[in-house]
Amino acid sequence: MPSIAKHPHVELQAALKPAFPLDARRLTVLTALVLAMIQARSVVLYTLKNYVQLPGTRAMRYQRLLRFVQFTVPEGLFTQFVLSVLPPGELWLILDRTNWKLGKQDINILLLSATWKGVSFPLLWTLLPHGGASGQQDRIALLKRFLLSCGERKVAGVMADREFLGGAWFTFLAEHSIAPCIRLRRDVRVNGIPVWACFCQLQIGELRVWHRRMNVQGVRLRVLATRNAAGEILYLAYRGWPRQNLRRYALRWQAETLHSCLKSRGFHLEDTGLTHAARVSTLLMITSLAFVWACLTGELHAASHGIKRKAHRQPAVSVFRHGLDHLQDLLLHPSTAS
Repeated sequence: MPSIAKHPHVELQAALKPAFPLDARRLTVLTALVLAMIQARSVVLYTLKNYVQLPGTRAMRYQRLLRFVQFTVPEGLFTQFVLSVLPPGELWLILDRTNWKLGKQDINILLLSATWKGVSFPLLWTLLPHGGASGQQDRIALLKRFLLSCGERKVAGVMADREFLGGAWFTFLAEHSIAPCIRLRRDVRVNGIPVWACFCQLQIGELRVWHRRMNVQGVRLRVLATRNAAGEILYLAYRGWPRQNLRRYALRWQAETLHSCLKSRGFHLEDTGLTHAARVSTLLMITSLAFVWACLTGELHAASHGIKRKAHRQPAVSVFRHGLDHLQDLLLHPSTAS
């Protein structure tokens, strides 16, 4: 006798329950929100009330969604869930920031993510109470929170852009044996002189490595410089081998891909009308859960069914988009086969 497929809400709730030991009513709303975000490709609660599989009138469903985003999910649950789906081994983290404005209000998120197959998975974040760059203590506090949540997983290093500099920050990384792979501004002083002065007359395509470790923000690190075809120079502070770290720093772009998937290419996170930090954080957790689910689904579906490729052999769509399209079709057009 053929087995009867369970409703996606039942399946997803059963999958989330071990990782999110919440009250049954809250777990029901969390599951419904993830499914609704996949279907609507939106995070706007007023829109999602028409998609969530919850009983009651639209007004009642909307109120349940509003109440849920006021709930703070216990620290570490989402982080541990993402760590459980990442490949085992040392972690290379990406520190980045994404922001937008709602009227005069700045929504400014400092976000820590982990590299994963062309995109990064969000792990932990903090909402800054101001616009613009983060402070060193903001970064240190965020990484301390992560180290408390990651258990036995070793953090091998952190990749970051030239916004994330500072003596206290670099010292914290050194004290915790976390290797930096961080871009430097041209005016940052190394061994007491601007880094640009150490790499004069750099040619396009040239990779030049300083012959010994240098004092960078109070920490002894290796420094390299290279000029790309557009003439832009990259100054990089790191530990280890130069070309390996150049390839590693290129992975930092995965964070930009993550941000675009959460925003314009996926769930349009910046369309939310929420501004309260705790509520935005809860909404970001739900959106990140939907994002990770779409990526994992895309990988599994591509492995079993293949993925369309363009003439230059690159995939026609990303793993995220492939998974998102498949899940949305499954939810909007359920069938025995799907």
